Amino acid sequence: MSLIGRSVKRLEDRPLLTGSGRFAADVMVPDMLYMRVVRSPVAFGRFTGLRIAEALAHPGTVAVWTAQDVADIPPIGFRMTSVPGLEPYRQPVLANGHVRYVGEPIAAVFAADPYMAEDIADLVAPEIEPLAPCLDPAASPSDFAPGRNTEAAVITKAYGDLDAAFAGAHAVVALELTIGRHSGVPLETRGAIAVPEAASGILRLYGAAKVPHYNRQALAEMLGLPLDRIHLHEGHVGGGFGIRGELYPEDVLACAAALQLGRPVKWIEDRYEHLVAANQSRGSVHRVRAAVDEHGFILGLDDEFWFRPGRLSPDPWGHGHRPHLRNAAWPLHNSRLPFGRACAAYQ
Repeated sequence: MSLIGRSVKRLEDRPLLTGSGRFAADVMVPDMLYMRVVRSPVAFGRFTGLRIAEALAHPGTVAVWTAQDVADIPPIGFRMTSVPGLEPYRQPVLANGHVRYVGEPIAAVFAADPYMAEDIADLVAPEIEPLAPCLDPAASPSDFAPGRNTEAAVITKAYGDLDAAFAGAHAVVALELTIGRHSGVPLETRGAIAVPEAASGILRLYGAAKVPHYNRQALAEMLGLPLDRIHLHEGHVGGGFGIRGELYPEDVLACAAALQLGRPVKWIEDRYEHLVAANQSRGSVHRVRAAVDEHGFILGLDDEFWFRPGRLSPDPWGHGHRPHLRNAAWPLHNSRLPFGRACAAYQ
Protein backbone atom coordinates (compact mmCIF):
# COMPACT_ATOMS: atom_id res chain seq x y z
CA MET A 1 0.00 0.00 0.00
CA SER A 2 2.95 2.35 0.56
CA LEU A 3 3.51 2.52 -3.23
CA ILE A 4 0.06 3.90 -4.08
CA GLY A 5 0.33 7.42 -5.46
CA ARG A 6 4.11 7.28 -5.69
CA SER A 7 6.34 7.23 -8.76
CA VAL A 8 7.92 3.76 -8.96
CA LYS A 9 11.27 3.35 -10.66
CA ARG A 10 11.46 0.87 -13.52
CA LEU A 11 13.60 -2.15 -12.81
CA GLU A 12 13.98 -3.61 -16.28
CA ASP A 13 15.70 -0.77 -18.13
CA ARG A 14 19.34 -1.07 -17.06
CA PRO A 15 20.25 -4.32 -18.86
CA LEU A 16 18.46 -3.15 -22.00
CA LEU A 17 20.05 0.30 -22.04
CA THR A 18 23.52 -1.06 -21.33
CA GLY A 19 23.36 -3.75 -24.01
CA SER A 20 23.39 -6.65 -21.56
CA GLY A 21 19.87 -7.91 -22.28
CA ARG A 22 19.49 -11.65 -22.79
CA PHE A 23 17.15 -12.55 -25.62
CA ALA A 24 16.40 -16.03 -26.97
CA ALA A 25 19.17 -15.91 -29.57
CA ASP A 26 21.68 -15.08 -26.80
CA VAL A 27 21.04 -18.35 -24.94
CA MET A 28 23.97 -20.71 -25.46
CA VAL A 29 24.65 -24.04 -23.75
CA PRO A 30 27.31 -26.71 -24.42
CA ASP A 31 26.80 -29.51 -26.97
CA MET A 32 23.95 -27.67 -28.68
CA LEU A 33 22.20 -28.80 -31.86
CA TYR A 34 20.60 -26.36 -34.27
CA MET A 35 17.23 -26.99 -35.85
CA ARG A 36 16.01 -25.71 -39.18
CA VAL A 37 12.47 -26.23 -40.44
CA VAL A 38 11.58 -27.18 -44.01
CA ARG A 39 8.35 -25.42 -44.99
CA SER A 40 5.65 -25.81 -47.59
CA PRO A 41 6.11 -23.58 -50.63
CA VAL A 42 2.43 -23.87 -51.62
CA ALA A 43 -0.79 -22.80 -49.93
CA PHE A 44 -2.78 -25.99 -50.39
CA GLY A 45 -1.56 -29.29 -51.75
CA ARG A 46 -1.24 -33.05 -51.41
CA PHE A 47 2.02 -34.78 -50.56
CA THR A 48 3.21 -37.15 -53.26
CA GLY A 49 6.68 -37.59 -51.79
CA LEU A 50 9.35 -36.18 -49.52
CA ARG A 51 12.94 -36.88 -50.55
CA ILE A 52 15.34 -36.77 -47.60
CA ALA A 53 18.08 -39.20 -48.69
CA GLU A 54 20.48 -36.44 -49.76
CA ALA A 55 19.94 -34.58 -46.49
CA LEU A 56 20.54 -37.74 -44.47
CA ALA A 57 23.77 -38.39 -46.39
CA HIS A 58 25.23 -34.98 -45.54
CA PRO A 59 28.19 -35.45 -43.15
CA GLY A 60 26.88 -32.76 -40.81
CA THR A 61 23.41 -34.25 -40.38
CA VAL A 62 22.48 -35.44 -36.91
CA ALA A 63 18.82 -36.18 -37.73
CA VAL A 64 16.08 -35.42 -40.25
CA TRP A 65 12.53 -35.65 -38.97
CA THR A 66 9.33 -36.03 -40.96
CA ALA A 67 5.73 -36.52 -39.85
CA GLN A 68 6.41 -40.18 -39.05
CA ASP A 69 8.94 -39.18 -36.39
CA VAL A 70 6.36 -37.14 -34.45
CA ALA A 71 3.25 -39.18 -35.22
CA ASP A 72 2.78 -40.05 -31.55
CA ILE A 73 2.61 -36.38 -30.46
CA PRO A 74 -1.07 -35.33 -30.27
CA PRO A 75 -1.73 -31.82 -31.68
CA ILE A 76 -3.76 -30.73 -28.67
CA GLY A 77 -1.89 -27.68 -27.46
CA PHE A 78 -1.83 -25.26 -30.39
CA ARG A 79 -3.75 -21.98 -30.44
CA MET A 80 -5.57 -22.44 -27.10
CA THR A 81 -8.55 -23.86 -28.97
CA SER A 82 -11.63 -24.56 -26.89
CA VAL A 83 -14.39 -24.80 -29.51
CA PRO A 84 -15.86 -28.34 -29.42
CA GLY A 85 -15.66 -30.56 -32.49
CA LEU A 86 -12.53 -29.05 -34.02
CA GLU A 87 -10.18 -31.93 -33.30
CA PRO A 88 -9.92 -33.04 -36.98
CA TYR A 89 -8.89 -29.49 -37.91
CA ARG A 90 -6.00 -29.21 -35.49
CA GLN A 91 -2.55 -28.63 -36.89
CA PRO A 92 -0.10 -31.56 -36.69
CA VAL A 93 3.43 -30.94 -35.49
CA LEU A 94 4.67 -31.72 -39.03
CA ALA A 95 2.37 -31.82 -42.06
CA ASN A 96 1.21 -35.25 -43.10
CA GLY A 97 -0.77 -36.01 -46.25
CA HIS A 98 -1.63 -32.41 -47.06
CA VAL A 99 -0.16 -28.96 -46.63
CA ARG A 100 -2.58 -26.14 -45.97
CA TYR A 101 -0.61 -22.90 -45.88
CA VAL A 102 2.62 -21.47 -47.21
CA GLY A 103 5.18 -21.94 -44.48
CA GLU A 104 3.61 -25.00 -42.84
CA PRO A 105 6.38 -27.16 -41.27
CA ILE A 106 6.89 -30.38 -43.22
CA ALA A 107 10.29 -31.54 -41.93
CA ALA A 108 12.99 -30.59 -39.45
CA VAL A 109 16.75 -31.08 -39.67
CA PHE A 110 19.30 -31.05 -36.86
CA ALA A 111 23.01 -30.29 -37.05
CA ALA A 112 25.79 -29.08 -34.76
CA ASP A 113 26.36 -25.92 -36.82
CA PRO A 114 23.61 -23.39 -37.62
CA TYR A 115 24.84 -22.64 -41.14
CA MET A 116 25.23 -26.32 -41.91
CA ALA A 117 21.67 -26.89 -40.70
CA GLU A 118 20.52 -24.33 -43.28
CA ASP A 119 22.39 -26.16 -46.04
CA ILE A 120 20.96 -29.51 -45.00
CA ALA A 121 17.41 -28.14 -44.92
CA ASP A 122 17.86 -27.04 -48.54
CA LEU A 123 18.52 -30.68 -49.48
CA VAL A 124 15.08 -31.84 -48.34
CA ALA A 125 12.87 -31.95 -51.43
CA PRO A 126 9.11 -32.04 -50.91
CA GLU A 127 6.92 -33.26 -53.74
CA ILE A 128 3.53 -31.56 -53.47
CA GLU A 129 0.62 -31.62 -55.90
CA PRO A 130 -0.98 -28.15 -55.69
CA LEU A 131 -4.73 -28.10 -55.11
CA ALA A 132 -7.10 -25.23 -55.68
CA PRO A 133 -7.80 -23.48 -52.37
CA CYS A 134 -11.16 -21.94 -51.53
CA LEU A 135 -10.42 -18.22 -51.85
CA ASP A 136 -14.01 -16.98 -51.59
CA PRO A 137 -15.09 -17.25 -47.94
CA ALA A 138 -18.77 -17.05 -48.87
CA ALA A 139 -18.55 -19.84 -51.44
CA SER A 140 -19.72 -23.38 -50.79
CA PRO A 141 -17.42 -25.37 -48.48
CA SER A 142 -14.72 -27.38 -50.20
CA ASP A 143 -13.01 -30.62 -49.15
CA PHE A 144 -10.71 -30.40 -46.15
CA ALA A 145 -10.24 -34.10 -45.37
CA PRO A 146 -12.25 -37.30 -45.93
CA GLY A 147 -15.65 -36.70 -44.40
CA ARG A 148 -14.76 -33.10 -43.48
CA ASN A 149 -15.19 -29.88 -45.38
CA THR A 150 -13.75 -26.43 -44.81
CA GLU A 151 -16.75 -25.25 -42.83
CA ALA A 152 -15.25 -26.15 -39.48
CA ALA A 153 -18.00 -24.67 -37.32
CA VAL A 154 -21.00 -22.37 -37.37
CA ILE A 155 -21.61 -20.44 -34.17
CA THR A 156 -24.60 -18.20 -33.46
CA LYS A 157 -24.89 -15.60 -30.71
CA ALA A 158 -27.98 -13.48 -30.23
CA TYR A 159 -30.12 -11.49 -27.80
CA GLY A 160 -33.24 -9.33 -27.95
CA ASP A 161 -36.10 -9.33 -30.46
CA LEU A 162 -34.39 -8.77 -33.78
CA ASP A 163 -37.57 -9.07 -35.86
CA ALA A 164 -39.28 -6.34 -33.82
CA ALA A 165 -36.23 -4.09 -34.14
CA PHE A 166 -36.31 -4.28 -37.94
CA ALA A 167 -40.10 -3.99 -38.10
CA GLY A 168 -39.99 -0.70 -36.20
CA ALA A 169 -36.87 0.74 -37.84
CA HIS A 170 -36.83 4.16 -39.45
CA ALA A 171 -34.25 2.83 -41.92
CA VAL A 172 -32.21 -0.28 -42.60
CA VAL A 173 -28.57 -0.01 -43.60
CA ALA A 174 -27.10 -3.04 -45.38
CA LEU A 175 -23.39 -3.40 -46.11
CA GLU A 176 -20.84 -6.02 -47.07
CA LEU A 177 -17.58 -5.33 -45.26
CA THR A 178 -14.19 -6.98 -45.56
CA ILE A 179 -11.75 -6.84 -42.68
CA GLY A 180 -8.19 -7.41 -43.86
CA ARG A 181 -5.67 -9.75 -42.35
CA HIS A 182 -2.79 -8.46 -40.30
CA SER A 183 0.10 -9.69 -38.21
CA GLY A 184 2.56 -8.41 -35.68
CA VAL A 185 6.16 -7.94 -36.78
CA PRO A 186 8.27 -7.64 -33.61
CA LEU A 187 11.94 -6.71 -33.69
CA GLU A 188 12.80 -10.12 -32.25
CA THR A 189 11.52 -13.15 -34.10
CA ARG A 190 10.47 -16.34 -32.35
CA GLY A 191 12.97 -18.65 -30.71
CA ALA A 192 13.03 -21.91 -28.78
CA ILE A 193 15.96 -23.42 -26.91
CA ALA A 194 15.17 -26.79 -25.33
CA VAL A 195 17.68 -28.06 -22.76
CA PRO A 196 17.31 -31.56 -21.25
CA GLU A 197 18.89 -32.21 -17.85
CA ALA A 198 19.86 -35.85 -17.52
CA ALA A 199 20.43 -35.71 -13.75
CA SER A 200 17.12 -34.13 -12.78
CA GLY A 201 14.99 -35.28 -15.72
CA ILE A 202 13.86 -31.67 -16.22
CA LEU A 203 13.33 -30.21 -19.68
CA ARG A 204 13.94 -26.46 -19.83
CA LEU A 205 12.57 -24.31 -22.64
CA TYR A 206 13.99 -20.82 -23.10
CA GLY A 207 12.30 -18.22 -25.27
CA ALA A 208 8.85 -18.40 -23.74
CA ALA A 209 6.66 -15.28 -23.90
CA LYS A 210 3.17 -14.16 -22.82
CA VAL A 211 1.50 -17.39 -21.64
CA PRO A 212 4.24 -19.65 -20.21
CA HIS A 213 1.91 -21.44 -17.79
CA TYR A 214 -0.53 -22.52 -20.50
CA ASN A 215 2.32 -23.52 -22.82
CA ARG A 216 3.99 -25.51 -20.06
CA GLN A 217 0.82 -27.48 -19.45
CA ALA A 218 0.26 -28.03 -23.18
CA LEU A 219 3.83 -29.27 -23.67
CA ALA A 220 3.48 -31.67 -20.76
CA GLU A 221 0.31 -33.14 -22.28
CA MET A 222 1.73 -33.36 -25.80
CA LEU A 223 5.05 -34.90 -24.73
CA GLY A 224 3.54 -37.16 -22.07
CA LEU A 225 5.60 -35.69 -19.23
CA PRO A 226 4.66 -34.77 -15.66
CA LEU A 227 4.11 -31.03 -15.32
CA ASP A 228 6.98 -30.63 -12.85
CA ARG A 229 9.41 -32.02 -15.47
CA ILE A 230 8.97 -28.99 -17.74
CA HIS A 231 10.31 -25.54 -16.87
CA LEU A 232 9.74 -22.54 -19.15
CA HIS A 233 12.08 -19.55 -18.91
CA GLU A 234 11.09 -16.11 -20.19
CA GLY A 235 13.95 -13.68 -20.75
CA HIS A 236 13.93 -10.31 -22.42
CA VAL A 237 11.46 -10.06 -25.29
CA GLY A 238 11.97 -7.79 -28.28
CA GLY A 239 8.29 -7.19 -28.92
CA GLY A 240 5.44 -9.63 -28.80
CA PHE A 241 2.22 -8.25 -30.33
CA GLY A 242 0.42 -11.39 -29.22
CA ILE A 243 1.81 -13.69 -31.87
CA ARG A 244 4.96 -14.65 -29.97
CA GLY A 245 3.15 -16.11 -27.00
CA GLU A 246 1.18 -19.07 -28.26
CA LEU A 247 2.60 -22.56 -28.61
CA TYR A 248 3.86 -23.34 -32.11
CA PRO A 249 5.00 -26.57 -33.79
CA GLU A 250 8.62 -25.39 -33.62
CA ASP A 251 8.47 -25.23 -29.81
CA VAL A 252 7.23 -28.80 -29.65
CA LEU A 253 9.78 -30.00 -32.21
CA ALA A 254 12.68 -28.49 -30.27
CA CYS A 255 11.50 -30.06 -27.01
CA ALA A 256 10.80 -33.48 -28.54
CA ALA A 257 14.17 -33.51 -30.29
CA ALA A 258 16.04 -32.50 -27.13
CA LEU A 259 14.43 -35.41 -25.28
CA GLN A 260 15.03 -37.96 -28.04
CA LEU A 261 18.51 -36.85 -29.10
CA GLY A 262 19.66 -36.13 -25.55
CA ARG A 263 21.19 -32.76 -26.47
CA PRO A 264 20.06 -29.13 -26.27
CA VAL A 265 18.27 -27.94 -29.40
CA LYS A 266 18.14 -24.32 -30.53
CA TRP A 267 15.85 -22.80 -33.14
CA ILE A 268 15.76 -19.11 -34.03
CA GLU A 269 13.25 -17.98 -36.62
CA ASP A 270 14.48 -15.89 -39.52
CA ARG A 271 12.49 -12.95 -40.84
CA TYR A 272 11.10 -14.80 -43.86
CA GLU A 273 9.85 -17.61 -41.64
CA HIS A 274 8.19 -15.07 -39.39
CA LEU A 275 6.31 -13.49 -42.27
CA VAL A 276 4.95 -16.78 -43.60
CA ALA A 277 4.66 -19.00 -40.50
CA ALA A 278 3.84 -16.81 -37.50
CA ASN A 279 0.17 -16.34 -36.65
CA GLN A 280 -1.92 -13.81 -38.47
CA SER A 281 -5.19 -12.31 -37.37
CA ARG A 282 -8.72 -11.33 -38.36
CA GLY A 283 -9.59 -11.66 -42.04
CA SER A 284 -13.39 -11.83 -42.31
CA VAL A 285 -16.26 -10.89 -44.61
CA HIS A 286 -19.37 -9.40 -43.01
CA ARG A 287 -22.86 -9.13 -44.50
CA VAL A 288 -24.45 -6.86 -41.96
CA ARG A 289 -27.81 -5.11 -41.64
CA ALA A 290 -28.48 -2.42 -39.05
CA ALA A 291 -31.96 -1.26 -38.03
CA VAL A 292 -31.75 2.41 -36.99
CA ASP A 293 -34.21 4.96 -35.64
CA GLU A 294 -34.73 8.52 -36.90
CA HIS A 295 -31.80 9.75 -34.79
CA GLY A 296 -29.40 7.15 -36.17
CA PHE A 297 -29.32 4.98 -33.04
CA ILE A 298 -28.97 1.26 -33.73
CA LEU A 299 -32.05 -0.71 -32.71
CA GLY A 300 -30.89 -4.05 -34.03
CA LEU A 301 -27.82 -5.54 -35.66
CA ASP A 302 -27.90 -8.63 -37.89
CA ASP A 303 -24.45 -9.74 -39.00
CA GLU A 304 -23.61 -12.95 -40.84
CA PHE A 305 -19.89 -13.22 -41.29
CA TRP A 306 -17.31 -15.66 -42.53
CA PHE A 307 -14.12 -15.84 -40.52
CA ARG A 308 -11.16 -17.59 -42.12
CA PRO A 309 -8.64 -18.50 -39.42
CA GLY A 310 -7.00 -21.06 -41.66
CA ARG A 311 -3.85 -22.88 -40.64
CA LEU A 312 -5.70 -25.83 -39.11
CA SER A 313 -6.69 -25.16 -35.54
CA PRO A 314 -8.81 -22.03 -35.07
CA ASP A 315 -8.71 -20.24 -31.76
CA PRO A 316 -11.48 -18.55 -29.75
CA TRP A 317 -9.88 -15.13 -29.51
CA GLY A 318 -10.64 -14.06 -33.04
CA HIS A 319 -7.14 -14.66 -34.39
CA GLY A 320 -6.22 -16.96 -37.21
CA HIS A 321 -3.55 -17.84 -39.71
CA ARG A 322 -3.52 -18.89 -43.35
CA PRO A 323 -6.80 -18.26 -45.21
CA HIS A 324 -8.37 -21.68 -45.64
CA LEU A 325 -11.27 -22.49 -43.31
CA ARG A 326 -14.55 -20.69 -43.84
CA ASN A 327 -17.80 -19.88 -42.02
CA ALA A 328 -16.12 -20.13 -38.64
CA ALA A 329 -17.37 -17.38 -36.35
CA TRP A 330 -15.39 -17.94 -33.17
CA PRO A 331 -16.95 -16.96 -29.84
CA LEU A 332 -15.06 -13.84 -28.84
CA HIS A 333 -14.79 -12.51 -32.38
CA ASN A 334 -18.55 -12.93 -32.63
CA SER A 335 -19.50 -11.46 -29.26
CA ARG A 336 -17.30 -8.37 -29.72
CA LEU A 337 -19.54 -6.92 -32.41
CA PRO A 338 -22.11 -5.09 -30.26
CA PHE A 339 -19.57 -3.89 -27.69
CA GLY A 340 -20.00 -0.22 -26.80
CA ARG A 341 -23.23 0.17 -28.78
CA ALA A 342 -26.73 0.87 -27.50
CA CYS A 343 -28.08 -2.12 -29.36
CA ALA A 344 -31.29 -3.72 -28.11
CA ALA A 345 -31.18 -6.74 -30.41
CA TYR A 346 -28.28 -8.56 -31.99
CA GLN A 347 -27.56 -11.68 -33.97
